[in-house]
Amino acid sequence: MEPRYKLISREKVLEAHAFDVERIIFQLPDGKQRTYDLVDHANAVTLLPIDRQGNVYFVTQYRLGAEALVLELPAGVMDEGEMPVETARRELREEIGMDCRELISLGGMYMVAGYSNEYMNLFLASDLLPSPLEQDEDEFLTLSIIPIRQVFKMVREGVIQDGKTLCALFLAQPWLLKKYPDLLAD
Repeated sequence: MEPRYKLISREKVLEAHAFDVERIIFQLPDGKQRTYDLVDHANAVTLLPIDRQGNVYFVTQYRLGAEALVLELPAGVMDEGEMPVETARRELREEIGMDCRELISLGGMYMVAGYSNEYMNLFLASDLLPSPLEQDEDEFLTLSIIPIRQVFKMVREGVIQDGKTLCALFLAQPWLLKKYPDLLAD
């Protein structure tokens, strides 16, 4: 028999620009009640864009949590009512100025399930073609185009530290290894 968790109450305690915070009281399987804070964040997408030459398109942007510029795959928050595929195509065009002929779902993941409900949808975008959209006004992105073999070397060396980027690269490996059999060779 599965342990039983019961929601007792849920109250919004902070409404912020990018997320809200809710105070949640749960009854645990042992009958005791605990209070948790939940970051209520819109779902999002991350894209692994790869061109016909085997180059991956990255963006670098300042990330407050890291207090540094972070090299990462293009990503963005889903607008209300938007499907993940729609968000993926929009973000691809906004962040790297490209669209794609093939968009493959790699699955998804909860970003930090211990305290947030944000679900990240992961995609591989291939057969890229120019199709720019204007970037968001608060985004200052630098584009980097890196050969796929070098990307995995950068992962092994700890250069790439963004979690959603690492997860997308891991989930794309079966597809990538078919196209680039010696991908993981040093």
